[in-house]
Amino acid sequence: MNKYTNVSAIVVTYHPEIHVLEQLLDALGEQVDSIVLVDNGSGKYLKKFIESRHRNCEHLICLGSNHGVAAAHNIGIEWARRKAKTHVILFDQDSVPASDMVYRLMSKLMEIENRGIKVAAVGPWYKDERNMNRPSFISVSGLKVVKSFSRPVDDVIESDIIISSGSLIPISILVEVGGPLTELFIDQVDLEWCFRVRSHGYRLFGVCNTTMHHSMGENPKIFLGKKFLHHGPLRHYYIFRNAIWLLFKKYVPLGWKFLFIRTILLRFIVYGAFISPRLDYLEMMIKGVWHGLRGQLGELKTTSINH
Repeated sequence: MNKYTNVSAIVVTYHPEIHVLEQLLDALGEQVDSIVLVDNGSGKYLKKFIESRHRNCEHLICLGSNHGVAAAHNIGIEWARRKAKTHVILFDQDSVPASDMVYRLMSKLMEIENRGIKVAAVGPWYKDERNMNRPSFISVSGLKVVKSFSRPVDDVIESDIIISSGSLIPISILVEVGGPLTELFIDQVDLEWCFRVRSHGYRLFGVCNTTMHHSMGENPKIFLGKKFLHHGPLRHYYIFRNAIWLLFKKYVPLGWKFLFIRTILLRFIVYGAFISPRLDYLEMMIKGVWHGLRGQLGELKTTSINH
């Protein structure tokens, strides 16, 4: 299978596990001829690792500190645009694509475009072995949440959102609509972008005949027999802040706003009452709500909570 010369893979790193990153880079190296790693301050060990691989297709941009996933993606996108690439495919450091993933995504993207459909991005069916019950694609119809737990007969399924990792995007779309919103820093970055492109008349599709292994968050928590996507107190600040901020955006569908409210209320109860350290969670969640209402975005710099 030939490599795509018009596609750049953008990998955002932050203190990655080297053996997982190595799997990702090896898989991508067989599918594209251009990989740019944008590192959010991991340190010298990552630079030494990349240098030791001696791969001409791998390029490292060291930011020196954590600028957030959205800023890192935008830096990678601009790098690809300057190299005259036509598409980018985004990755987190803990994703591993199937050996044919880029080929299958590109084939479906071109097929959908040839049908005259305005498509902003396509993404793969993903697996998180720690929580196999997480849906790959989600849509909201009215107030009803439609989750895709099993693969449809058709290879393609339309979705309100696709996660950023594994998403194949034409650079022309990013030039027209803009890239990920840097101010969100982390959490709901991919959701906000999906809502924004859909408000411009574009559609998003999941490609179900290819897979990607992907780890969402930390090890899941189990509460009342249900698995929760788990994050520490600091990440809950961003989850709450960005969800509250999105409630006031006209391009966010009403059904999704109700889903955000339901989700943060449930998390507030579970983490504020039952998950240790409860006081840290409560502090970060309340601060996130307050900053979201004020529109205070960017990185939270004044906290001693590191999780």
